[in-house]
Amino acid sequence: MKLLFFDKLSSTNDYLKEVPFSPFLGVVALEQTCGRGRRGKSWLSKRGKGLYLSVMFPPLKENLTLASLAFGYGVYRVLRELSPSFYLKWPNDIYFKGKKVSGVLPENLKDRLIVGVGVNLSYTQKELSHLEVPATSLKLLGIEVELKEFAKKVYSSLVSLYKELLNGSFSPSLFERACPLIGKEVLVNERGKIYTALALGVDRDGALVVETEGEVKRLFCGEVSLREVV
Repeated sequence: MKLLFFDKLSSTNDYLKEVPFSPFLGVVALEQTCGRGRRGKSWLSKRGKGLYLSVMFPPLKENLTLASLAFGYGVYRVLRELSPSFYLKWPNDIYFKGKKVSGVLPENLKDRLIVGVGVNLSYTQKELSHLEVPATSLKLLGIEVELKEFAKKVYSSLVSLYKELLNGSFSPSLFERACPLIGKEVLVNERGKIYTALALGVDRDGALVVETEGEVKRLFCGEVSLREVV
C-alpha cells in the first residue's frame, strides 16, 4: 500500500499531477487550502474535519463517466459498512437522508488517472450550513472513524474498483441498486438547460438514461447535474 500522509496540501489531486508518475500512489492531507469538487466547485477542507484523499492510476481508455460511477461505488462500499442508510446519487456523490456526505473527483490526464475523494468526517452543522447542497458529516450521524484506518479502507476499495474497470467486471447495475433516484422524476440541469425527466437507469457506459417529453436521452457526468423532484 503506497499511501502518504501530509499535514497540508493545496489539493491532493493537484499534488499527484505534479509528481512523477507512480501507479497506485495515494496521498492524504489533513488540510487542503484549495480543495475542489466536480465542475470546479470548491470543497470544504478544514484541518482534521474530513478525509481528503487522492490516488494515482494508469490512465483509462474507457469513458470517464463509467469510471466516475465505479469510484463513487468504491467509496459507498466502505461507508455502507458503517450504516445501511448511505446511498448513491448519480454520478458519484454519497448521501445520507437527503444530505451529502462524500464526493469523488476523477481526472483522466494523458499519462495518469487521478481520483480524488472527500468525505465529511467531523464537521458541525454550523460549518456545513453555508454550502450550496445540504450536507452532513459522519460525526453528526453518530459515526466515529480513525482517519488513517478509514483512509486505508477507502484507498484499498478504489484500487480494487480500478482493477474491476480494467478487467471489465464492474457492472453499473451495482450502482443502480444503490441509487434511489432510479425510477423517479428528476430535475436535470444540462449545460444551463433545466428540465424534468424520468430516470430510467444507468447503461453500460455509465450514462444516466432518462425520458423527457417522450424522448429517451443519455446523460454524461461532465455535462449535467440533477436532483430529485419533491
